[in-house]
Amino acid sequence: MELAVSAASWAVGKALAPVTGGLLEAWAASEGLGPNVDALKVELLYAQAMLENTRGREIRSPSLKELLSKLRQLAYDADDVLDELEYFRIQDELDGTYHAADAHAGGCVHGLALNARHTARAVAAKLNLCSGGSAGDVIVAGDPAQQDKNAKQGCLSASVCSCGGRQTVSSLPPSPTNQDDGQEAAPACGISKRLLFSLPCCFFILPSVGACSDLSEDHNMTGNGRQFLGAVLPPKVQRCFSGVCLCRKRETSSSPPAPSNQCEKKVGGGCGCLLKVTSTARSAAQVVGKCFPCCSFPSDGDDNTHPGMLEKTNMPEDQRRFLCWTSKVQKGKNTALPPELKFNRVNISTKMKDVIEHLKPICAKVSNILNLEFMGTNRITEKDIAKKRPITTPETTEPQLYGRKQQKKIILDIARGNSSADKELVVLPIVGPGGIGKTTFTQHVYEELKNNTFEVAIWICVSLNFNAGRLAQEAVKKVPKVVNEKENSSVEELIEQRLKAKRFLLVLDDMWACHEDEWKKLLAPFRRGGGKGSMVIVTTRIREVAKMVIKTVHCPIEMERLEGEDFMHFFEACIFGGQQPWEGHTDLREVGENIVSKMKGFPLAAKTVGRLLRSQLTLEHWTKVLESKEWELQTNDDDIMPALKLSYDYLPFHLQQCFYYCGLFPEDYEFDSKELVHLWIGLDIVQPCDLTRRIEDVGLNYLNGLVNHGFLKENERKDGSPYYVVHDLLHNLAVNISSFECLSICSSNVKSIQIRQDVRHLSIIVDNKEVEDINTFKYYKDDLSVLDKRLNVENLRTLMVFGEHSGSFAKTFCDLFEKARALRAIYLFGASSYAMKDMLNKLPKHIHLRYLRIKSTDGTEDIDFNLSALTRLYHLEVIDMQEFKGHCGFTFTRHMSNLAKLRHFLVPQDKLQLHSNIVEVGKLKLLQELRWFEVGRETKGFELSQLGQLSELGGSLSISSLERIRAMEDVHEARLKQIKHLHKLTLEWDANRPKKDTIHEENVLEILIPPSALKDLCIRGHGGTKCPQWLGENLSVKKLESLHLDGVAWNIFPPIGEFSLVNEPREEISNNNICHDKFQNLKRLELVMLPSLRSWIVKAPCHLFAQLEVLVIRDCFELTELSFSHSTCCQQQKEAKINWFPRLRELNIEDCPKLLSFPPVPWTTTPCSVRIKGVGSYLEKLVCEEDYKYEYSLVIEMKDALVSELWNVLAFDSLTELKELNMDRCPPLPLHHFQMLSSLKSLTLYRGSSIVFPLVEGERHAEYQSPAECITVSGWDASAKELTQVLTYFPNLSELNVWSGKKITGLAVVEKQATETPALVSSDNKVDDDVEIEQQEGTRGEEEIDASSAEGLLLLPSQLQKLWIIDCPELSLSSCSGPADYKYNKEAGRTSPGRGLQGLRSLRSLKIWYCPRFLSSYSSSSSSSCFPFPPSLEHLSLDGAVGTATPLPLSNLASLTDLNIRGRGELRGEGQWHLLAQDRLTKLNVRGTPNFFAGPEPPLPHEQEFPSSSSKLQVLKTDDVAGVLAAPICTLLSPSLTDLRFCWDEEVDRFTKEQEDALRLLTSLEEITFKVCNKLQGLPVGLQGLRNLKRLNIWCCEAIRSLPKDGLPISLQELKLSYCPAIQSLPKDCLPSSLQKLVISYCRAIRSLPKVSDLPSPLRELDVRGSENEELRRQCRKLIGIIPVVYA
Repeated sequence: MELAVSAASWAVGKALAPVTGGLLEAWAASEGLGPNVDALKVELLYAQAMLENTRGREIRSPSLKELLSKLRQLAYDADDVLDELEYFRIQDELDGTYHAADAHAGGCVHGLALNARHTARAVAAKLNLCSGGSAGDVIVAGDPAQQDKNAKQGCLSASVCSCGGRQTVSSLPPSPTNQDDGQEAAPACGISKRLLFSLPCCFFILPSVGACSDLSEDHNMTGNGRQFLGAVLPPKVQRCFSGVCLCRKRETSSSPPAPSNQCEKKVGGGCGCLLKVTSTARSAAQVVGKCFPCCSFPSDGDDNTHPGMLEKTNMPEDQRRFLCWTSKVQKGKNTALPPELKFNRVNISTKMKDVIEHLKPICAKVSNILNLEFMGTNRITEKDIAKKRPITTPETTEPQLYGRKQQKKIILDIARGNSSADKELVVLPIVGPGGIGKTTFTQHVYEELKNNTFEVAIWICVSLNFNAGRLAQEAVKKVPKVVNEKENSSVEELIEQRLKAKRFLLVLDDMWACHEDEWKKLLAPFRRGGGKGSMVIVTTRIREVAKMVIKTVHCPIEMERLEGEDFMHFFEACIFGGQQPWEGHTDLREVGENIVSKMKGFPLAAKTVGRLLRSQLTLEHWTKVLESKEWELQTNDDDIMPALKLSYDYLPFHLQQCFYYCGLFPEDYEFDSKELVHLWIGLDIVQPCDLTRRIEDVGLNYLNGLVNHGFLKENERKDGSPYYVVHDLLHNLAVNISSFECLSICSSNVKSIQIRQDVRHLSIIVDNKEVEDINTFKYYKDDLSVLDKRLNVENLRTLMVFGEHSGSFAKTFCDLFEKARALRAIYLFGASSYAMKDMLNKLPKHIHLRYLRIKSTDGTEDIDFNLSALTRLYHLEVIDMQEFKGHCGFTFTRHMSNLAKLRHFLVPQDKLQLHSNIVEVGKLKLLQELRWFEVGRETKGFELSQLGQLSELGGSLSISSLERIRAMEDVHEARLKQIKHLHKLTLEWDANRPKKDTIHEENVLEILIPPSALKDLCIRGHGGTKCPQWLGENLSVKKLESLHLDGVAWNIFPPIGEFSLVNEPREEISNNNICHDKFQNLKRLELVMLPSLRSWIVKAPCHLFAQLEVLVIRDCFELTELSFSHSTCCQQQKEAKINWFPRLRELNIEDCPKLLSFPPVPWTTTPCSVRIKGVGSYLEKLVCEEDYKYEYSLVIEMKDALVSELWNVLAFDSLTELKELNMDRCPPLPLHHFQMLSSLKSLTLYRGSSIVFPLVEGERHAEYQSPAECITVSGWDASAKELTQVLTYFPNLSELNVWSGKKITGLAVVEKQATETPALVSSDNKVDDDVEIEQQEGTRGEEEIDASSAEGLLLLPSQLQKLWIIDCPELSLSSCSGPADYKYNKEAGRTSPGRGLQGLRSLRSLKIWYCPRFLSSYSSSSSSSCFPFPPSLEHLSLDGAVGTATPLPLSNLASLTDLNIRGRGELRGEGQWHLLAQDRLTKLNVRGTPNFFAGPEPPLPHEQEFPSSSSKLQVLKTDDVAGVLAAPICTLLSPSLTDLRFCWDEEVDRFTKEQEDALRLLTSLEEITFKVCNKLQGLPVGLQGLRNLKRLNIWCCEAIRSLPKDGLPISLQELKLSYCPAIQSLPKDCLPSSLQKLVISYCRAIRSLPKVSDLPSPLRELDVRGSENEELRRQCRKLIGIIPVVYA
């Protein structure tokens, strides 16, 4: 009930906001409207005072809740009407009009005309209904449909007369042109302004009033039926009007023509005196109009018509007399604005009366009930609430602790290992949400520690009431007494005496809050008395409490959800107890697992559900509990939702409001901090108590409050930016507590959810399952389409749409969108382009809108959106388009200055012109961020002085084109120094300007003093000769964290070092700056395009750059030296190596071609991103950064010359964490440097010299071994021997990649020996008998290796797991002829490698590409047991490795799973039948090898040995259609093949009958692809027989003209057509009835699809984004909402 009172009170207070400031009262103090505003204010104040008096009292009446709900609804209604009034007040102020003002500035006559017009408009509809017209024919003020039409011509509104003709009611002109100063003129006569507003809502019948003769014709009527429906005024008003006519040129009056009999008959049938009414009113209105110099009531011969009124109208001259002025015409490019809405004064006043009439009795009834309720009751205090909290004890009811092993270990280690760590008391908070298991966990820890580790153990349940005195009294009772206690001692003294020198454990459980002084008071006696190593454990839900109590180095213990098996075991224990879980109830396990997933790892939730489930162990009961989420309805204190709601109840009301709107978002939604704050601002729930604080700062405090109370969890993205998620089950809590006003709909609850009529905040979530099939889509669409019948859409204040495919329900959303006119917040998340376009067209009607966020999906980039309607939504405070991807044009923002309340206009980085295009941006006084302001963009409205009015600006501001400034007054009026919240400022002069005024630009920059709190400054293109004083000797931006100087022509720089410059005569100028600590906060420094900079030398205290994280030096073409040294203050530290940049994480030096001297990089011991390019004469680039695997890597590339000094630029002692080193054209790397890379995992050598690591005589390889596991060598021009020597430095090598090794001719395997001597390995995995490997023969072995390597034999380590050899033209793999082949032939001078690669027993992946001789030496006469590749291979790829027609034996590869052969030759596979039949091979790619499948079928014994049923091949890709589509092959592959791809077959033009019959044998086939088969004229008929085929892809088949006439398989679900220019249409008969997805791209001849009725009914996705035919795309767009997913 407290929440209901608070909600009603908030709604009343919100409604009061527009009137309590007095603005509307002064504006609307008229006879009818003003009193109603005042009366409504009084009633709202009364309601607010009444509700505030109920705070903190216990209310028992259940009926009162319903009355409070009604009161809240009335407060919302009041808020709506007052908000609408405020809207039109703003519109009047912008237009300089008085449509809704209490008095016209033109005087009484103008005011009377104003009131007459509004009264006439109000009665027009009544007269129309009275005459027999239907309600639908009446067009009154506020009818948006007619306003859109009439506003273009200046007409306010129109109505249909009784005779059927349309009649125009003219609107009021603006104030006279001589009153443009904005001052209201005194009334022209003494007639009271109350006179007109005393008119009743219907008109009296008065005699005709004379009128000017030239106004007797109505342009909208002809013949005798010409009439004008106007106001009928009392005689006094008529006389006033008559006097007005006399003040101008007297004109002869005449009676209007008599109407025809037919018209008389119609009028008489409806209202007997209608003729007189309309005639009189028309004459009066026209006479008044003649008195206004700017009004459009000209006579036929009047040439003085105001030009603004007739501009852009195509009406004939004689029909312009009743055009009215509705807004000032704003000059400029593309100034077209959407039509204005028209104010209906009578309607607003009537609405107010209705609200007042309903509000009075409700307030009276609520007041009476509250008075009765409060008799004899007291206010509820925190103590009363605390009494209801259960008291915890150290005895646990859970015998076993599940999980939490790591957290428990941390506490036990601290408790048992404190001998040297903590002289003071250890305070360890355990923080987590309610129900997560903090108390149970602490009970188990307490039980384990109380007797074994601590001498005294104390457990106190704190609860909500923290009182140091009370807690001390409880504690002293639990501390054993000691002898000789002093009498009359205080409680604190007793604690100190009893604990003297004793180690104690104090547990303060369930602590909610406490003041820091109270906390210190409680701990004081424990600190004084306790022994060393004592501990205090605090359990709390509130992070702020945890931060306050912790005073040691130990971090709080975060109690997270139980994960995985631990939670499942606990869940089972809650249901089955000590019994064997699921025994006899295996059918319940699946449902149980689904329930567990809903519990989010909360132990208390498992307990709640366990009680529900164990009562009935039946599938029906468990399913009911799962579907109904019955555990959320349990209300006992030990249930999960009451436990969580207690935390919510403890929140202050403003945080409660902020939290329950979180229930509108999907589960696990990742909030940005600004996103939440902006939404709260849009919903008007952020109210600063202090007017000096910004709303945004208050909102951030709200956000931090929710984090501290555990309702939001703060996480960090990879880029370091924070995001927030609602903590687990607390999202369910948010949904439950907000259900009285908030509703979140998804497919799972759209039918079952109960929808209250007073719902005001709606979110609709469309995820992928809503569009996974056509039936689900239709059902969900039908359910959404009736939402307007289930809830009162007109009351909605928030509408959010989430989901990638939300555009599929565009029509439904647009209907909701159009009806929901009270919306304050709109959130379109993931909306498709066309859905968004339709919805944005409705924007002009949403006059209450404050918050608009649009996040569009991909595919909207080519769609143009008209967002000009935004400039008419005067209440807008937040426009978030940061993730908007469509084209919206930049002209619509010209008129953004209309939005005086706008605080945030967020745009993408590539659309900053939306900011720079705002004319008179200074009118947006509340704007928080202006990313770009272009000075002098146009002659008016872009003066620098505009910025002087934007004192609220924050974030970043970029000011460009400063060279256009001429008047220094503009610079002074900019007042940048007063923009205190600005964080980033860019001042930019056009670098390409033809002329620079040095003195003028210096003066401008001196005046543009930024705010002192500025953190980021960029000055670009400044033409002065020195930096401004506020950046130099009189530094005012002392908090600066980033400084960017780009293209400045200064001789004097800020004091950050000595700058040596080169002037025009090429003379060197020294700028001796004295470094000081004014820039010690600098985190980023960029020096860019400084053409005269010769050197930068820093001699300063060592802490000058202690905070620097980023240093960029770029395009300084004269720079030759960078030097850093310490000043005299650090003399004592010079001996020690001082880290100049301890926090540097990014160093960028580019395009400084003369830079020869700079300190070795990296300049920090921690991993740092370094990018050096275009520096010096020898260094091409040096890049040191984290790679895609987040490992530290270094790429260094030299120019052509090999300069040994290269290695001086690297600080190898700072590269100890380097994981990857890439060297390109580098000189030999000295081993003493290389061995410092102790963490190296990968080494890449590009275009290296013949000797990479020079050998030193007498040194053994073992002294220089590297931990690297992967080596890549590319462009190796040295011998294989040298590469073999390199490999000896890498004992852990598992991966070797060799590219372009021209001198490598053979391969052999070296067995790793106990000595340093490598030995060759034969194919049977034994060391050959002819190779001596004994220790005593080591010398001989070395001689043999050296001799064998001299020719080009590369010796491979036997432990290799991956070997890739690419583009080695001389490499060949010899077949084995026997052991003699391993002998070194001294006469021949070469060694035959023999036995292939059998020695690589661990090899898993082998790739041989572009080695044309690789198989040329392989002999088919070799032993059948000799195979070229080891049996351990899993992935084999041979591309271009041909040169022989000899069959290649592969049958030994029993582990092979992936085989890729692209030979471009006559290579034949021997044993392919064995490969295809064995049960490991799953992927086969054969291309350019036409004979691979040409081998004979195996004889019967082999068929028995390898039955076809054992084949596991799933994917086959080939260009050999004829080879694959043979009956034996297809029979073998039939059971397993699911994906068949025919690619690049240039020969096949059609399929033979034998091939089609073979294709039908592939009964398991699910996907088939035809790609680049240019001669293929049609698909095989056999497709029809593939009953399991689901996907058909046709790519780049130029000759295919149509799909099969007999159709495609009835099982087909996906059809993709790409680059098939000959296909002209898709007949309905060719699309199978099972088709679910159709993709058409770059098929220019396809212009249309079959009719909607002829499309397959299951079709769920249609994608024509790649189509070049706009006609086809346009047709498909019309299918949005009919087909679930359409991309067009």
